[in-house]
Amino acid sequence: MLELHREEKVSPLSGCLPGLLQLPAFFLLYHVFSSSTIAGEANGLLGHQLFAAPLGGKWADALGAGGPFGPAGLVYLVLFALVAAVAAFNYRRTKRMMADNPVTVGAGAGAGAGAGAGEQVPGLGAVNKVMPFMSFFTLVTVAVVPLAAALYVVTSTTWSAVERAALYR
Repeated sequence: MLELHREEKVSPLSGCLPGLLQLPAFFLLYHVFSSSTIAGEANGLLGHQLFAAPLGGKWADALGAGGPFGPAGLVYLVLFALVAAVAAFNYRRTKRMMADNPVTVGAGAGAGAGAGAGEQVPGLGAVNKVMPFMSFFTLVTVAVVPLAAALYVVTSTTWSAVERAALYR
């Protein structure tokens, strides 16, 4: 993918636009996961629990109701451990991928067909610096959203990491 960006002289950040188009769906999911009523009726989802943690609760609620090692706090600690493991896996994979695809495009192996010597693809340097750390932002998300939304984020992030690992072997 990075080679295609090089050949076409397009910033890899241009791929962020489709992600932004998904924001309304994420806002809707957040609303479903955090509203006590939907269409004037009680939100049945929030009445359920994952082990001892209510799906409508947040990490701050778990800390206040028993601390990090209380029943609900342990649920969050397990989620944080899972997210940290997936983030570390993604970090290593992304660093390796970025090392295999250098920032500058020049003459020689891996250079794009129409690229000049030492030419830099716009935005690629910033992407190389920031991209490996993006997975760790999921930890912040899990800490501040309701548990139902955190489970969605953890599930989709883990699924994506496994899928990418299988596809890019």
